[in-house]
Amino acid sequence: MRSRPPSVLLTTDGAYPCYRGGVSVWCDQLIRRLSDVDFHLFAITNSPEQTPIWELRENVRTCRLAPLWGMEGPGSESDLTPKAYLRQLGTTGEVIPDNFLEPFEITIRALLSSESSPEELAGGLLHLHLYFRNSAYAWTMASPEAWDAFLRCCRDSFLHAGKLSLAEAIDCMRWLQRYLAIVTLPYPAVDITHASTAGLAGIPGVLAKLLQGSRFLITEHRVHLRECYLYLGRADCELAVKRFLLSLNEALVRMNYHYADVISSPCAFNQKWQIRLGAEAGKVRWTPHGVDPERFAPREPGERKRPTVLTVARFSPWKGIDVLLRAAALVRAQIPEARFQILGEAPDREYFETCLALRSTLGLNSSVEFGETADSASAYHQADVFCLPSVSEGAPYSLLEAMFSGRPVVATDVGGVAETLGDTGLLVKPNDPEDLARALIFVLEDGEAGAARRVTFSTAVLARARLHYTAQQSAEHFRQLYYSLLYEDSELSAAAAAGSVAVTGAGCS
Repeated sequence: MRSRPPSVLLTTDGAYPCYRGGVSVWCDQLIRRLSDVDFHLFAITNSPEQTPIWELRENVRTCRLAPLWGMEGPGSESDLTPKAYLRQLGTTGEVIPDNFLEPFEITIRALLSSESSPEELAGGLLHLHLYFRNSAYAWTMASPEAWDAFLRCCRDSFLHAGKLSLAEAIDCMRWLQRYLAIVTLPYPAVDITHASTAGLAGIPGVLAKLLQGSRFLITEHRVHLRECYLYLGRADCELAVKRFLLSLNEALVRMNYHYADVISSPCAFNQKWQIRLGAEAGKVRWTPHGVDPERFAPREPGERKRPTVLTVARFSPWKGIDVLLRAAALVRAQIPEARFQILGEAPDREYFETCLALRSTLGLNSSVEFGETADSASAYHQADVFCLPSVSEGAPYSLLEAMFSGRPVVATDVGGVAETLGDTGLLVKPNDPEDLARALIFVLEDGEAGAARRVTFSTAVLARARLHYTAQQSAEHFRQLYYSLLYEDSELSAAAAAGSVAVTGAGCS
């Protein structure tokens, strides 16, 4: 039996190929290890200045970046092309009220109502997608008709909570313009859309399913809606704007969960949240993350100079770097020579500045190093213990990398950390510097007892990682999913996933 491999549209938001991080690592490994699959990339970015920082593999057939910000108006980045000019000419005064307003209002009301059905929102987005094939997005959204319709829908939806101020309405309309820009873009014809989040990046999957009958797979590394709850709780904006953004994201997640054929996650913690938020239990699958054991491998420790704690994480409030700094001060009181190395990007500059100030206030400038690295494998080898102080997590890649590197692990008991680590490391309470410091001191202790303890932890985490979390194991999970979605015949699916189906090649859409 001969068959072609599937073609896949892989969609991301703030990740591969323009950003670093765990989701980007996962994307790169997936594409590289499923070399027989034709991938098309659709990546939502913050601005047009962001370009790919990952080398695109040969089986990436197309790559489209969709910047949400940094332009005069969403949808205006290609206004100089002939097609865009024709769309502008076609956006006449009659077209907007005749063809745009009804699906626009349906979409807004579906986004703002907790009682709306996924079909209502999907239908509105589909009609907008078809409308913007021949009409200019920026011109349409800037029209008085669009503004009046938006205010009318908001007035009805927010009636019980009072009227929106003009400033709040403008902010909400700006956000809506950015979100809806996703429906204006063309997408390649593929067998499967694979979204790396259940938010904006899921919209192409819904549209492709409705227009082409493509299958739709979501892999949530972190539960999108849960992250929205956490983010909006700290966001510096008016309450009405927070309610608006939360409603938008809740509606998007409901729609994406409804239309997805499979909803996968690397940990049971995420799966429980997905089901709680409306995903059908029968759609939810476990698909573990994986790490390349050739790149991340244990190395014989050299001479121990200063006991070193390593954290590899972005500077974000959810990563708990401030908690680690307070714990570091307590550790230094017991082990004065202890050294802390915190490596990661700083997308949240305000939080990074807070951490810089806290480091100085605690007198840790000489013992706590902030930085970035393109060679995290070497960084793990220089550490005595890996510390993950997060207050919110899914199934973090840095934890797996540390385990494959044979580093003892001290981590907070959040998200999928406990199920990933098992009983091979030390778990502590989140947001508790004292508990974190006690565990670090226990592992860093000098002498024969401390050394033996580190060897025991190192052996245990390495064995668990190699048994459950190799990159090849992870890729094979997705190969099986792809083929089972493409070929509903179970015998063919199993044979293809096992690699016994001869591949004839797949054309590029």
